[in-house]
Amino acid sequence: TTELGELDNQFVHLTNVAIQKHGEAYNEKHGNKWPVSNLRLYLEGTHGQEETDHLFVRINDIIYHSLKACQNVMVNDRHCFELYGYDIIIDDQLKP
Repeated sequence: TTELGELDNQFVHLTNVAIQKHGEAYNEKHGNKWPVSNLRLYLEGTHGQEETDHLFVRINDIIYHSLKACQNVMVNDRHCFELYGYDIIIDDQLKP
């Protein structure tokens, strides 16, 4: 949120469930998390399909290029694998 009155509200700015679960608006059923499909539907409804599609292309580009940049130092072992996760922050103009 961009509301000045919410700057001290730790439940608004953090996605950590350990903190959010103490907030009044916490939802026990889904843990305040949306599946990507629901996020996409919401963004299409508020920003349109073309802008949403463009956002997801840019997110894919971020992931692709970041993995490509470090591919030479990734461990390649046929007996195990590494799992990489991303947190993408999106502004109100759908810019990641």
